Amino acid sequence: MAKRHHNPEPFKSAGRPYAMAVEAGKLVFLAGQLGIEFVDGERKVVAPGDAARQVERIFLNMRAVLAEAKADLSDICWLQFFVTDMEDRLVMDAVRRRFFGDADQPAATLVEVSRLALPGAVVEVNAIAVIDGR
Repeated sequence: MAKRHHNPEPFKSAGRPYAMAVEAGKLVFLAGQLGIEFVDGERKVVAPGDAARQVERIFLNMRAVLAEAKADLSDICWLQFFVTDMEDRLVMDAVRRRFFGDADQPAATLVEVSRLALPGAVVEVNAIAVIDGR
């Protein structure tokens, strides 16, 4: 089975040695996403310590990555959250409802970890999307 890698700008130019997403058949596997944005070509954590704002940025970044695969957030069937503080789950749930609504929530897993890859990052999310009919 052929695989396609998806690394839209500005992620492509970040020089990281991995794909933001890999498409295999009807599945798109999104790598763990941190709440980052690019400022002057450098990746920066959005609102260090603020889970709600980071999750919002993560979903916006996922939307951009999925668009390159001709998919969108509604195609996500599974989310996996890694958080540094389990108490952040309620504020993250509110953001998730804004992006997915109440009726079409993906299956999800929530795991607490001691830290994440960048200082100030408090949430990381990976996902699997199913694309059909293309």
